[in-house]
Amino acid sequence: MADLLTHGAAAVLLKSGLRGRFIPVFVLGTVMPDLCSRVPAIGLGYVHVHMTPVPSFLTHGWQPMHHPVGLVLLAFLTSFLFREAVRTSVFWNLIGGMALHLGLDLLQSHHGAGYLLGFPFSDFAWELGVMGSEATVGWAIPLSLLAWFVYRKRASPL
Repeated sequence: MADLLTHGAAAVLLKSGLRGRFIPVFVLGTVMPDLCSRVPAIGLGYVHVHMTPVPSFLTHGWQPMHHPVGLVLLAFLTSFLFREAVRTSVFWNLIGGMALHLGLDLLQSHHGAGYLLGFPFSDFAWELGVMGSEATVGWAIPLSLLAWFVYRKRASPL
């Protein structure tokens, strides 16, 4: 949960600082990689452990939704949920949010696991390892409060 908050807060701060439109869509793009890959995997893993066996392709098959090719496809399909007049803007804001998400994730260290940014064309995994994968927990609330303040200030007519 802390990671979703920090991703969302970073998106609000960046997009508000750029005075851009479509802030909610950009934030959605920033949280979609985890919502579409981690959440189903965790949920089905829970079902597998506590309720009934689940085939491994259902528990692990969501990972492409956390890699660039899967994210471009996800952004493309999601953009069709919007009016035709704004689809291109929605698509690029989703892509921007997803790129921010991956950029922030690459700062983390997962003890050698890394990210398969070239999947399905390459199995080379890498990460920058600047901080631990749980380092965002302490930043989640302060960043979220700052993002809320900045967003409210931006939305204010004064």
